[in-house]
Parts: sequence; C-alpha cells; structure tokens
Amino acid sequence: MQSPKGDPTFIKNKEAYFISVATAIGAASTHPAMPGGCVIVRGREIIGDGRSLYTESKVEIDCICYAIASAAKNGTATSGAVIYTTRYPFSDSIFQAHIMGIKKIVVTSHEWEPYYKDEFRRAARLARELSISIEPFFDDHDPRFTKNNQDRPIEKDFFPGESTFQADRFDPEITPTSYDDDSATI
Repeated sequence: MQSPKGDPTFIKNKEAYFISVATAIGAASTHPAMPGGCVIVRGREIIGDGRSLYTESKVEIDCICYAIASAAKNGTATSGAVIYTTRYPFSDSIFQAHIMGIKKIVVTSHEWEPYYKDEFRRAARLARELSISIEPFFDDHDPRFTKNNQDRPIEKDFFPGESTFQADRFDPEITPTSYDDDSATI
C-alpha cells in the first residue's frame, strides 16, 4: 500500500512496527532469563532505544530506563512520546516516564515473570496514580477474525438507503493528509 498523498512517512500499523523494532533491540540484551527491548517514539521517529541488562555484579537495568537515559543523553525532548517495550515496566521506569512527560506505554502481551509479580503490581498502581496508560499489544492475530466469510450484498427491500461498504474519509488511499493522534509539535 502506498502512503497517502503528502505524507511519505506514513506507517500503516505503527504499533506492530515499533514493537518489532523493540524486539530486534531486545535480541542484544544481556539478561539471561528475561531479555527485553524498548524504543521511545515521538510522532513516527525513534528518539531513544534501550535493552535490558544484567551486569556482572548482579545489577539489573530495565530496558525502559536505558531508553529514557539514551534519549536524555542526546538532549531529546520526550514530552508526548510513546514507549514501545517487550517487557512490563518496573515502578522506577514508570516514574522516570512521568518525569520525562511520557503518558503511554505499549507492552507486548505475555505472562508476567513470576519473580517480579509484586514489582509489576506496584508499577501498575503507580501508573494509575500518575495517569500513565499501560496498553498491551497482541501480536498473535486470530485467523478466524481476519475476513468475513459470511459477507453478502445488502438487500435493498429490507434496508432502503443502505449501500455496501464504502471508504470513509479516514481511508489512507483517498485521504490527502493523515493526522497522527500521538504526534507532538515542538
């Protein structure tokens, strides 16, 4: 599919794309049990990335903390950005995201790591308190819901004035410009 007219940077499925980038970054993680990757995105641009680390002195560094630190090191403003991560955040990552002006975190959906269950609950409570939304991303699509096999033409006798499905003004093929709901102006 081509991008809409006037917008060559259009990404059809932003969440899937940025989660896949975070997964690729997580492949370089040094955490033996729970590798993780993270990207911070403002608009359609990656402004920070990080991976979870496990040091020789048994210190664990969360991938979100690493990504926020890399964005801060470059002097990049993160207000209004979105975090895409493959691991559920720790409470210190939630607080850092709040300080940096980030209000949305998209997490790959998977089972919580049992060793960190209490920490993740504290992180969820802190996120609710700070009005940060933590949204799961489901990458395993159910094939039963991909196409409507029962689709049939609408009978004009029963539904006068109704027509078959038509493209609306948000269809990227006919829209002259696209508006990104989470883009921030600087």
